Amino acid sequence: MSADGLPVLLPATMRYYSRQTYWDMLNMLTGFMPEDEAVASGSSRIQLVHIRDHLVQIHHTIIDESAEVDVQRYTRLLLLLLFGGVLFPNTSGNLVSLRFLHHIARFEDTSLYSWGGAVISYLYRQICRACIGTQRDVGGFLPLLQVWVWERFLQFQPPLPQLPANVEIPQLPLACRWVMRRTLAR
Repeated sequence: MSADGLPVLLPATMRYYSRQTYWDMLNMLTGFMPEDEAVASGSSRIQLVHIRDHLVQIHHTIIDESAEVDVQRYTRLLLLLLFGGVLFPNTSGNLVSLRFLHHIARFEDTSLYSWGGAVISYLYRQICRACIGTQRDVGGFLPLLQVWVWERFLQFQPPLPQLPANVEIPQLPLACRWVMRRTLAR
């Protein structure tokens, strides 16, 4: 995930979008419109479970011969699931902001954003909120924090087995190196 690139910012006008505007955008970009308005939280968030259920329903329709628009809609729903469930989870663990639709509307622009910077910024904000007492739990991509702690504080590192002398660890992202080292030593 790149830390270089365009900042993941919202146009100022999106702050004032109504729930209906977000839902229309969701329907236009993903073909998904929840039947029950109770799945929404506030005006700009939706429960992940409903996105996941919809993906399960349409999964069998995505095949090699599927229309490009159907594949793009499916991919956008998967990205919303990834954003809300992994990269930018809130403390409930079940909501995703529909504001991300702005960033995934054009696939050719998606790789230009600094997603790594956005993930670390969101994690910092969640840690800050938990520290100052405005929330009890920490949201955000916690595996990033875990790997950082393992790298910086030796006393918190999990025990790593010695590697055989002839085994080389490939150059991988930092978190993958921890997994690979444990796997290669077995």
